[in-house]
Amino acid sequence: MTDTTHDTNRYTRRSRRGAPQERRLAMIQAASEVFFEAGYAAASIDMIIARAGGSKRDLYAEFGNKEGLFAAIITENASRALDALAPEQLTGHDLRSTLRHFGRRLVALQMAPQLLALYRAGIAESTRFPDLARAFFESGPGRASARLAEVLEEYRDRGEIKVSDCRRAAEHFIGMVRDDLHLQVLLGLRPPPNDAEVEATVDAAVRIFLDGVGENR
Repeated sequence: MTDTTHDTNRYTRRSRRGAPQERRLAMIQAASEVFFEAGYAAASIDMIIARAGGSKRDLYAEFGNKEGLFAAIITENASRALDALAPEQLTGHDLRSTLRHFGRRLVALQMAPQLLALYRAGIAESTRFPDLARAFFESGPGRASARLAEVLEEYRDRGEIKVSDCRRAAEHFIGMVRDDLHLQVLLGLRPPPNDAEVEATVDAAVRIFLDGVGENR
């Protein structure tokens, strides 16, 4: 059984002594754990506050409501993958290496246990909470596609690739990286892939995306 008292004290100490950004991250971390353990529908603001410390006023002021907190979790995690597409990361790198780096970051996040739980929650609650599903998509997959589209546009404008619809191309690439592997893990049909499997999946997606399937005409 988990020592929740220890967890609560840890977050409370951090919240009381920390700056606003640290309190925000403490609430996000606590909410992520509560959603993972209890599920989105069963999770309550009181449960999150009990673990993170602080007050309801602080939480509502920062996130608005439980849905806003859920979206913040997705946004924070998506940012880790999008760091690979930051302008300073693109300098001196060709598109192939950029896509490989981004793809590996993306798969690592998609296969994280807490992100898998949030993904399941977004699907399970989408009928009752359509705004939750929208927040999940816009804060995570949609945001990743939009940023990758911007990157593809930069390479296109430099004459390195030819593509008319960069947003659709970005969505195709992310779908290729997600692969059936993500669905198999999501359904519990297999464990998350190891590093070698991630590398093989991403490298295959990058190769097909940039080189095509080599159709003989």
